[in-house]
Amino acid sequence: MNFRSTDYPENLYRVLGVDPSASEDEIRRASRIKQRETHPDLGGTPEAFMRVRLAVEVLTDPQRRAAHDAWLATTSGQAMPARRAPGPRLRQQQRSPRQAATPTSPAQPAARHTAAGTDVPVFDRIPKPEPQLRKMSWYRQSWDHPVEVWPAARAAAPSVTLREFATVGPFVLASVLVVLALAIPASPLFTVWWPIALLLVLLGATWLWLRGDARPQPLVSTVLWIFVAGVSLSAAASFFDAMLGIFTGPDSPTGARIVRGVSALAVLALAVLAWWGLQPRVKRMQFERLLMRIADESAPAADDTTRVYGQPGATAMTRSQPGVHPLRRQCAERVVGEALEALQRLPGVRIVHGLRIPGGDDQIATISHAVVAGRRVAFIDSELRAPAHYALDARGSITRDGVPSSTGTEFPHRVERLHEYFGDVAEVRGWLVLVPERAGEFAVDNSRTWPRVRLASVESMLREVGDWLVTDGNSLDRLLLRDLVDLRVEP
Repeated sequence: MNFRSTDYPENLYRVLGVDPSASEDEIRRASRIKQRETHPDLGGTPEAFMRVRLAVEVLTDPQRRAAHDAWLATTSGQAMPARRAPGPRLRQQQRSPRQAATPTSPAQPAARHTAAGTDVPVFDRIPKPEPQLRKMSWYRQSWDHPVEVWPAARAAAPSVTLREFATVGPFVLASVLVVLALAIPASPLFTVWWPIALLLVLLGATWLWLRGDARPQPLVSTVLWIFVAGVSLSAAASFFDAMLGIFTGPDSPTGARIVRGVSALAVLALAVLAWWGLQPRVKRMQFERLLMRIADESAPAADDTTRVYGQPGATAMTRSQPGVHPLRRQCAERVVGEALEALQRLPGVRIVHGLRIPGGDDQIATISHAVVAGRRVAFIDSELRAPAHYALDARGSITRDGVPSSTGTEFPHRVERLHEYFGDVAEVRGWLVLVPERAGEFAVDNSRTWPRVRLASVESMLREVGDWLVTDGNSLDRLLLRDLVDLRVEP
């Protein structure tokens, strides 16, 4: 799609309150503030939130931002200032050479390898949890409506507002009454030229429909100016006829001719009022269509039925970061990934497996899973642990039977990075799921948590994630899903 010829509804820098020379980091910081101010769940309006979302989509993409700057320079006549150098980026993950994992072949995945002294594959030896799904409230909820996809395949017309009713209604009513008064023979304003008035009213109705449907501005302006010219000539002819009696003859009452001219001018004034009244509607539909074009260009299609992207554990053996045991990670990801399939009961849920950190090494998958519904994203990491009682201490360290573990976790820090990246368009939370590596007493106490991440077992994770996502469980944000799929690491 070519954005060079796009007419933007307004200066998107003003929407975010940033300077045209702002860096991408400054734009994202400003957009996070504006998103909180305009989010419908936080007291904002859908129209204001849509303006912010469009500004983020355009100004954080170099090509679209260049097209917007070109449009802005053309309309304002001012050259765009040079941009400042980008601010500090997210710290990239360091890669270090590591020895190859246990030899495998494409025909024999690592999870099928057997432990020493046994012929049972490693994954099959891990106890599989059986969550009590029917006891979870989100699982029992039924959905009777289709998924609300945004941006949709076709921009939906917003409902009529009081402003539109108060400004468009008088124009329509006056136009109809004027035509009836001119066309009915018993009316004192009757004239044989009434078909011309009817033609002008039909032209006005066409202009009104084009304007209300946010059709291209040149077409709307052309029809409007033809309508204005026709009504103006009609009013001028009525006044000229009142003076000379050329069109209706000297027997026609002068007052009636003057009333015809005044009626034409009144309809013209009401047309200007209707133009003003439809302005918010036009802008909202323009925002919607621009976002729809962006989504159609880069995001999954509105009718795409894909629910899961990637396979759990597919990146563990070859795309794990240094210091991580790939076989243990693969087993944990497979257990959790299979459990996450239950969340597909929520119609809007989409699952992405094997993600990287934004700004990090694009060949290292450091996030096991992401589950998205609407504008909420749950990032989930999984670890294989020995049977014990796990919890968090006051310093945020994982304890095993009350003793701090010798191995820490970077997952809460990664979720914070993801919050910085997605915080302008979505709510972000994280769950670190501990999976038992063998049979035995295993418990996870999540009474104490990190600021944005919870420690969980497979069952508690499903309960908490489902209860959190159920609010947006019937909606899908295609642009948010696109950003998550873009972070997926290929095996």
